[in-house]
Amino acid sequence: MKFRLVICIAGLACVAGAGLFAAEPKPAPEEITELGEQMDRMSGAFRKLRRQAGDAAMNAASLELLGVMRQTAETAQTLVPAKAADLPESARARFTKAYRAQMDKLLAALARTEAAFKAGDNATAVKLVGELADLQKASHREYRKPAP
Repeated sequence: MKFRLVICIAGLACVAGAGLFAAEPKPAPEEITELGEQMDRMSGAFRKLRRQAGDAAMNAASLELLGVMRQTAETAQTLVPAKAADLPESARARFTKAYRAQMDKLLAALARTEAAFKAGDNATAVKLVGELADLQKASHREYRKPAP
């Protein structure tokens, strides 16, 4: 008799527990913007570049990755970050102007990195890739919309 009672209680606990987990709302899917797509492409190329920057045998592939990054940065520069929509109208133009100036800095850094790879100076290229990573972190902190 006691054994049946224990089995029933355990069964009810499992059913009730499963019901509690099923009731949790799922987070809304993140909205993908054109700027987000460009940044994802750039991020993928940058991850590969970071891994191979020190390898002189991979300089041609590194230059291709830098070309992808430059192309996506040029496209992204013409777009407006989603975070701008959350700002008051008075601050939006200033925010967009600062974003485009930051993208100019990125394009200049990409050009310096590309020159280092073309010259075969991988030590400098590795240093410049590190600077690109620092620029990415600072820019994302400032211009990327925080996740909900």
